[in-house]
Amino acid sequence: MLRLSPGLRSATGFRTRLGFSLLLAALGASCAGWRQQPPHDVPSLVDPNATYAVVLDTLRSKKYAIIDQDTAARAVRVRSHVDEHDPKRVNVISLRVDGSAVHLSASGHLVHPDGTTHHALNSELASLHEALQKNLGGSSPSSANASSAQPLASAAPGTLPVAWSEPASDASVWGRGNFTCLPIEIADEQQTQLSLKLSNGETADVLLSLARAPELCRSKAACRLPAGCPALGIADAERVARLAGRLSSHEIGPLSTLLLRGQPVATVDLGKHGSIVQAMTEKH
Repeated sequence: MLRLSPGLRSATGFRTRLGFSLLLAALGASCAGWRQQPPHDVPSLVDPNATYAVVLDTLRSKKYAIIDQDTAARAVRVRSHVDEHDPKRVNVISLRVDGSAVHLSASGHLVHPDGTTHHALNSELASLHEALQKNLGGSSPSSANASSAQPLASAAPGTLPVAWSEPASDASVWGRGNFTCLPIEIADEQQTQLSLKLSNGETADVLLSLARAPELCRSKAACRLPAGCPALGIADAERVARLAGRLSSHEIGPLSTLLLRGQPVATVDLGKHGSIVQAMTEKH
């Protein structure tokens, strides 16, 4: 039987721990979920040139920076708003008018080689999909599902459900930060209709999304939904940092109101949200 010297065993153990630490860092670099991009095909107008014009107008109205475009092919690529000011974290959204539809897809820093995509980028794709659908005269696919949280819309502020914070049960996948868990049922298609109203009445300039997984928001004492409660994602890094700065300086209070289609559905404590807490810590 081969016996390792104490020094060799120590070095081997160190390499093993180092490799495992690097793996955890790769998997848990951010408190967010990854999933395949759903298909984003928006029905187009009869005239493909008119459709392409609407696409460009929509991108301008959403303040997207065009990377390149091919007018003949009716294709355009823009820089995603997620981490848009970070030169090392480039994400690209591609749009192409093809036949009877406008095809949307994303690539870049937040898209893994196997196609799984960060939920913040998926949320942005869904939001742009909805804007194009509206501008091209289609009906919103989320309107049919808008009733799930609607009964809460007329609730008085003091009676709104209150979000809670808890870490993921598997930190190696989801990171060690706390997640903001929502005790209400919101369909994935509705996440583009979410917004945050700050304590001073302003709407927070952040990207919101939902994440669902067996490791998230499963506290039996707090979550009463059979399928589990969704976790609220708040991105991107620069906007979160600005929001954290306003909280640190007491320009705004920590309590905010989550809105669905402009109606209040839950109270959220921003001072306990993982990415905001991390940004506040980094400032000190």
